[in-house]
Amino acid sequence: VLLISALLPFTVSANGGDQRVADGYLVNLSRAPFTPVAGVKTALLASFVDLKTGRLIQDDMLVSIRIAEGRGSRAFIHEKQDVPIKGGVLEYSYTFQNPGMHEVFFDFKLVNDATQKVHELPDFLIDVQHPVIESRGNTQSLTLGIVIGLLFGLLIGMFIAKNTKSE
Repeated sequence: VLLISALLPFTVSANGGDQRVADGYLVNLSRAPFTPVAGVKTALLASFVDLKTGRLIQDDMLVSIRIAEGRGSRAFIHEKQDVPIKGGVLEYSYTFQNPGMHEVFFDFKLVNDATQKVHELPDFLIDVQHPVIESRGNTQSLTLGIVIGLLFGLLIGMFIAKNTKSE
C-alpha cells in the first residue's frame, strides 16, 4: 500500500498517446498531460512511422495540424499548414481554451514524393477537462490561527497546572 501511495502522484501526471493508421503509415500522438486541461499548455508529440520498414519516416515532410472543438465539427479553431519536420517526429504545443471534446487532425505529405499525395489520418479525439480550482486559503490567517490556538492551549494548561498544585 505504501509503494502504491508513493507512486500514485507519478501516474496522475503521466503522459500517453493514441495511434492512427492510413496509407501504410502509422502516426502515434503522445501528449503531456495525457488528459489536457483547459487553459494549460499541452505538449503534443506526433511520430510518423512507415509500416513497411517499421521505422520513423526519415524523408522531409510537411505536416498540417487542425483542431476542431466538439465531435464531428469541421469548424476548426486552430490550423497550422505545412509545418516542416525531419526525422519523422513533430513536437507541437497547444493550449485548449475550452473544456470538452476536441478533434486533432494531422495530414502530411513527403516532400520528395513526386505525386505529392496528402495522407489524411483519422482524427485523434481528446477530452479536455475543466481547470481544477484549488482553494488557497490565506496562509497568514492560518498561521495566526495556529499561533493563537497554541497560546490559548498553553494558557489553559498553565491554569490547570496552577490549580492542580494549589490543591
